[in-house]
Amino acid sequence: MKYRILFFLFLISSALAKTFQVEKAVELINSGKYEEAIKILEGNNGQSSILLSIAYLEKKDFVNAKKIALQVWVQNDILSNYILALISEEEKDYEQAIIYWTNVLKNTQDNSLKQLAKKHIDVIRKIIR
Repeated sequence: MKYRILFFLFLISSALAKTFQVEKAVELINSGKYEEAIKILEGNNGQSSILLSIAYLEKKDFVNAKKIALQVWVQNDILSNYILALISEEEKDYEQAIIYWTNVLKNTQDNSLKQLAKKHIDVIRKIIR
């Protein structure tokens, strides 16, 4: 029984440490310290992949941002589609950007995000004409 309790406490402390690391990484991303955030998130065993992708995106490292975002991409996932849409625009892969923005538009309930997706789609369509 004692070992079960100790093991349970270990799991809780491990989860809390990971939560603290994620919170610290978010603070670093928000303050523009992308390299520091990347170091924390890369050591987090993939549990914060989307945050890692955001850190790379903000750092303008589109290759790594895209690689990580594609690993967690699901068609109806708003955040991964949003990130991949931004990356595709930066890479001037406008057809793919429209696909990702359309996925955002279909899957979000947030009106401001719907308007943003529509705006990006309209602008891209004007660019590729």
